[in-house]
Amino acid sequence: MPMFSMSSKFSISRKTIATILAVVMFGIGHIYLGSGRRGIAILVIGIGLSLIAYPGYLGFDSVLGLKTSNISGAMIMIITLAAAILVSLGFWVWQIFDARKIAKQQIEA
Repeated sequence: MPMFSMSSKFSISRKTIATILAVVMFGIGHIYLGSGRRGIAILVIGIGLSLIAYPGYLGFDSVLGLKTSNISGAMIMIITLAAAILVSLGFWVWQIFDARKIAKQQIEA
C-alpha cells in the first residue's frame, strides 16, 4: 500500500490526502490522484455551482428566466438559491466520495 511518509512515526495514505484535498476544494483530490481531466472538470463545475449559489451573482432577471406575476421575485430568488445550494453541497459530497473511490482502486491495483 503506497504511503506518504513525513517521518517514521507519521504517515498518511494517498486516500486520506485525496480526501482532505477534495474537502478543501472541488476536484483537487482527483488531480492529486492523477485524474487531471476529471479533476479539472469537477473544479470548473464546482466553481460554477458555487457562483450560482452565491446570491451576489444572481439578479431577478437571471433566475431560471422566470417571469411570473403570481410569484414575487424574492420568492423565486429564495427557491432558486436553496436549490443551487443543495445541488452544490450534493456535488461537493459526491466528489469527495469519488476521490476516495479512485484512491481505493489505485491502492488495490
